[in-house]
Amino acid sequence: MGRRHGASGCPPPPGGVIRFDTFWPLDIRPFALVITAVAQTCLLAAVEIGFRRGLGPETTRQVAHVVGAASVAVLPLFLRLSELVLLAAFFTALLGWTRARHLLSSVHGIRRVTVGALVFPAGLLLAVLLGWQHPGAIAYAALVLATADPAAALVGRRFKSVAWPVMGGHKTVAGSLAFALVAVAIGLLIGAGAGDVRLLAVFGAALMLAFIEGSIGYGLDNVPVPAVASLLGTSLLGL
Repeated sequence: MGRRHGASGCPPPPGGVIRFDTFWPLDIRPFALVITAVAQTCLLAAVEIGFRRGLGPETTRQVAHVVGAASVAVLPLFLRLSELVLLAAFFTALLGWTRARHLLSSVHGIRRVTVGALVFPAGLLLAVLLGWQHPGAIAYAALVLATADPAAALVGRRFKSVAWPVMGGHKTVAGSLAFALVAVAIGLLIGAGAGDVRLLAVFGAALMLAFIEGSIGYGLDNVPVPAVASLLGTSLLGL
């Protein structure tokens, strides 16, 4: 009977150093995953503290939206796809649990009916999956969701303009124009950074995304907007 090498029965690697990935079947680095999850959780903790110190839930929710989505613009540079999938699953579960338990009022405490926070991680994950190996496209999708979407909400509330009904509310011309302008700015900036500015494509992509955002209510636009933006980034903008 042969001699066994440790509990796994596998011979030790050269030099006697045991690699963790020998026992970890997935392409996941626990340390990187935990550090990122803790950082994102700290963001939620920070907006909750702001809420309890007097900031309104619309403000704290928008801060979480902007910072959380914008962070995804750079996360694929540091994390593997499998790690991003786990992060999305974790935060979907966390946001669903806090909503069910009436916790995290900084995110869930707004008066309007919306499931935007619950589908937020899924929309960003779709953008990552559709644009994987195209970091410019993922950055474009993440930044459009991070900035153009809140700009549409802010301008739509502050300026009276023609409005139309959607599920769970209404959208306005002013909000859609704000969305499109911010999306154009993001497309131009990322295109300039990549050394390939496609002016007509940038405007076309912005208008298409503004149409999608202006057609869907209940916060469900958080799913198709980043997903389609990622596809447009790879196919139309050449990112």
